[in-house]
Amino acid sequence: MIATVMRSKEEANLLNPAFCCNCLTAALFGYSDVANCDMPFPLTFMVLPIILHKSTRQILPPTTRTSMAAWLSENPTAKVLFYERLMSLRPFTKEAIHFGMKADWIRPVSGGLVHSSLSEREVNRISNSLTDEVRECFTRSKFLGKWFASVGHTSTLMAFWGIRP
Repeated sequence: MIATVMRSKEEANLLNPAFCCNCLTAALFGYSDVANCDMPFPLTFMVLPIILHKSTRQILPPTTRTSMAAWLSENPTAKVLFYERLMSLRPFTKEAIHFGMKADWIRPVSGGLVHSSLSEREVNRISNSLTDEVRECFTRSKFLGKWFASVGHTSTLMAFWGIRP
């Protein structure tokens, strides 16, 4: 991991811990909103590789009623190099989780789950203060959390994307 001050300007802006933590927090909130439980820890590592990849983020379906398996078969480019993106963004996801834990936005809970301590009002307030593209990342993260929750079992969801826990 390159220290934040040593990163290129573009990398520091896109992958700064606060921004990545906002995306993760939105996904955690979306997941718990649908599943009525906290998100399994392994799924947190899937959020940034999907959301920060603009071409994938822009083709995500508009509703969680869309089957993830069907959507992925219709959009196979979303899975191209997904594992590589996941592995390259893994340190940034860890950094965002650490940032979130320090800010008390993200809390680990028993059973390998992760919880967002923000309320819906706080999540909406953060979203309203963002620029258009950043707000898109944030709202699509919240959608992604809801979509993950609608799939069911973690290993099934990960298998759809060609990875395993």
